[in-house]
Parts: sequence; structure tokens; C-alpha cells
Amino acid sequence: MPSPIPPTRICPRRQLRADEVSTVVMTAGLFWSVTGEFSTPGIGQTPMFEASDIRLINDDGSESAPMQDIFSKAFIEQLEADAVESLTEGGRAAA
Repeated sequence: MPSPIPPTRICPRRQLRADEVSTVVMTAGLFWSVTGEFSTPGIGQTPMFEASDIRLINDDGSESAPMQDIFSKAFIEQLEADAVESLTEGGRAAA
């Protein structure tokens, strides 16, 4: 007899600080919730995003526990770059 499917573990989101933003990006074929500090430097410079919380978004809309500690630096940099693109394309970048 197959084992029953364990219930989805839903981790509560922490409250965002005033200097943090959160966005959803698609990387490696999966949706990720990325939270961190977004900076908009001077004219002609590239905006930067430093992730402090990365969670996988499950099919049911719930989010995993924080996962940034298990990823390589290169993957985190990719998520941060995707977050910058998401925030600047959406017109949500603060000037």
C-alpha cells in the first residue's frame, strides 16, 4: 500500500521591513519569492538587489522554508538579477 502524501508545510512569511521589497521571479523553470534590499543608484548605473530571503513557490501557492543557505552563489546572483529585472520592468523601482 502506498504511503499517504504528507501535508504541505506552510511557513509563515516574516513581516517586511521598510527598506525591503519582495517579488516573484521564474528561474530554472520554477517560481521563486525573493525578498531583499533594492537600491536604485544614480543615472547610468545599474540597480542592485541583495536577497535576504528566497523561497520556492509551490503549485498550491504556498511557499517553502527559506532556501538561500543551500544555493550556490551563482544561482543566488541569477535570482537577484531576475529580481532587478522584475522590479524595474514592473515600474515599481523607487526613484
